[in-house]
Amino acid sequence: MSITTEHSEKPGFTRRTFLAGAGVGALGIAAAGMFGCAPASEEKPKAAAEEDSANTTSAAAPAEMTETVDTDVVVIGTGVSGLTAAISAAEGGAQVIVLEKLDGLKKVYAHSITAIGTSFQKELGEDWTPEELVAFWNQYPDSDSFMDTEAQLFAAKHSAESIDWLIEHGVDIVGVTVPPTNPFQVPARTFVTSADRDGVKAYLEPLKAKAEELGVEFRFSTEATKIITDDSGAVTGLETVSGSTGTLFNVKSLIVAAGGFGGSSDLLRLYAPHTPNCSTFDGESKGFALLQAKTVGADVVAPGGTMAYFVNVDGGYSDNPGQGLFVNREGKRWVNENLYFLDRAGIAYKQGITEYWALYDSPLYEQVAGQTGEKGLESGTIVKADTIEELARKMNVNVAALTKTVEDYNGYCAAGEDPEFNKPATRMGRVFDPDDPKEYDLDVIDKEFTLLNPLATAPFYAIDMTVQTTALSGTTGGMRTNTNGEVMAVDGSIIPNLYAVGESANGHLIGYFYPQSGTSLCMCFCFGRYAGAAAAANATA
Repeated sequence: MSITTEHSEKPGFTRRTFLAGAGVGALGIAAAGMFGCAPASEEKPKAAAEEDSANTTSAAAPAEMTETVDTDVVVIGTGVSGLTAAISAAEGGAQVIVLEKLDGLKKVYAHSITAIGTSFQKELGEDWTPEELVAFWNQYPDSDSFMDTEAQLFAAKHSAESIDWLIEHGVDIVGVTVPPTNPFQVPARTFVTSADRDGVKAYLEPLKAKAEELGVEFRFSTEATKIITDDSGAVTGLETVSGSTGTLFNVKSLIVAAGGFGGSSDLLRLYAPHTPNCSTFDGESKGFALLQAKTVGADVVAPGGTMAYFVNVDGGYSDNPGQGLFVNREGKRWVNENLYFLDRAGIAYKQGITEYWALYDSPLYEQVAGQTGEKGLESGTIVKADTIEELARKMNVNVAALTKTVEDYNGYCAAGEDPEFNKPATRMGRVFDPDDPKEYDLDVIDKEFTLLNPLATAPFYAIDMTVQTTALSGTTGGMRTNTNGEVMAVDGSIIPNLYAVGESANGHLIGYFYPQSGTSLCMCFCFGRYAGAAAAANATA
C-alpha cells in the first residue's frame, strides 16, 4: 500500500441503468402516494426539499482530495457482510482497508441465522433440503420475477459452511432455537443462534478482531462519496471524505457493503412503494449503492418493499399465533390470521394495506393482551367499546361492514370451521418455556392455541397494527450481483473490479417482503465470504 498527496482525476463512466430490475419504475413513484407516502410530484416547502436533497445525495460536503492511497481491496461498511468480506479478502492474500462513515462499528439488529444442514440441526434430525428452503423463500408466485433462485440456492447450500466459518473466526454460536414468532411451523425449523443477542457483540466485535489480526486497516469517520471508473467502465478507485478533507483510494477491487437506503425518504418513496408509512428509519444508510449504480451502469433490482412487519406502535399485543379477528380499514377480514406474521406482511403489501385492526372480546383480550394495552388505550392505538357498532366508529371503519364481518366470524367460531380463510379452530404450537430459569436461549414447549375465538362478551377491543419506523429493520433493493458478489451491468456483463454484498445487493435475493428472520444474515455471510475471496483473487492476479 502506498500513500501520496497527489490526486489524478479519472473520467467517470456512465451508462443507462434501469430504475428497478422488475419494473417498479414510474409506477413505483405513483404507487408511493397510494401506500401512505407523499407523491414525488407534491410541492414541498423549501426546508423539506433541502432535507430530501440531503437524503438523496451524500451527506458529506465536497472535499479536496488531499490524500491518495493505493491498496488491493477497499470494503465500504462495517456491517456483517463487510467484515466477512474483509476477512475473506485478507485471507486471500490482499491488502484490505475497511471504511466506515460512523465513528465506530455499524449497528446490527440481529442474532440468529437461517441455515440448514448444520451439525446442530443434524443432531435434531432436521433434514430440510436447500431446495425446500428456496421454495420457502419464494412461496408467493409473483416474487419469481425478482428472485435469482440459483443465487438463493447457492446461499442455502453453503449456509452450514457459513456457520462453520463463523465459529472458526471467533463467533460464539451456541446452537439452535425454534422461533416462537412462528409457533406453528411444520415441521419445526430452527435458527442458528449466537451467544449474545446484541449483534455488535455477537458478530461485529469478534469479526473486527479477526480482521485486525489479519492486518486489515480500519478507517472510521470516513464516508464514501464516489466510485471512480476508467474509460472502459472498470472500477479503479473511490473518493471519500473525512471532516473537511478527502482521500482518493486507488483500488484493484472495491466491495460495496454500505447498507441499504432506509435513511433516505426519497429513495424509500421510489424503491419501496409496497411499504406503507415509509418514513426514514435508518439514518446511517442513505442508498450509496443505488445512487452509485447510476454512475457505473449497474443493474438495479428493487422489488418495492422493505424488511418490515406490522406492530402496535405503543407495544400492544402483536398476536403472532392469530387468535384475534383481523380487519382492514374497510372493516373486512383480509387474511388467515394464523399465517406466519411475515407472510401476513407480504399479503398486506400485495393488497396495499397500510394498517389493520386486531379485534378481541373482553375475556380473550384480558387473557392475551391486557398486560400490553395500557399505553395504547391512553393514546388511542387501542380502542374499546361496549358494542361492535361503537367499536367501528372508534376505529373509523364502516359500521355495517364491520358488523357483518363479526357476525360471519362468530358463526365460523360456533361451527368450528372457517370457510373463508381456513383458519383452524385449535392448533398446537411452540412457545418459550416460562419456567425456564435461563435468561437466554430458552427451552421451547408445546402449547395448544384456540384460534377461532368469537367476539361475544363486551367490552370489545381493537388493536391498531401498522408498519412504522420501529418495525423496519432494513431495505431490499440494490445492485444485481452473481454468486461471487461481482456487480452486473444492465446488459448482463460484469463490471470489472466491483463487488457488492449485504443490503447493497439483496433485491434479487430477498424480494419485496422479508420471508423469515435470519434470512439476511444467511445471505450476508455467504456472499460476503465469496465476494471477499473473489475480490482478493482479482486484486492479486
